[in-house]
Amino acid sequence: MQRTAIRRVAATAIALAAIGAGALATAGSAAAATGKNGVLESGEFGLYYNSSLGGAVFDLYVSDSNFSGDTFPGPGAGAGQSVNDNTASYWNRDSNVWWVYTDANAGGVEGSLPVGHIGNASTTFKNKISSAYYYKAR
Repeated sequence: MQRTAIRRVAATAIALAAIGAGALATAGSAAAATGKNGVLESGEFGLYYNSSLGGAVFDLYVSDSNFSGDTFPGPGAGAGQSVNDNTASYWNRDSNVWWVYTDANAGGVEGSLPVGHIGNASTTFKNKISSAYYYKAR
């Protein structure tokens, strides 16, 4: 009888430890990329106020269909300014391709930014981007 009780307690302890470890692993992953905090982290897509990754950065880890209510968080030039139609460069630190659009809700001209892409916006997109979506690779 005592052996059975000890085995149950041990099995319960192991199960709880596994659940706790899984919860911690999930929390760590979610905390790695928070988005819209002004710090471009691994797993995010960043839109910069100035060319050559200058000034404030608007960092995304999920799609945003309309930048009209978004502002560049600080620090740097452009902090507090609207992101809508106000982006000069970008860096894709995500593992997905990102698509940018010159109008809200994926409207207007579209352009894709592959994984790892760093660069200045072309004349078609400079200060004209209004929405961005990621494409999850299969």
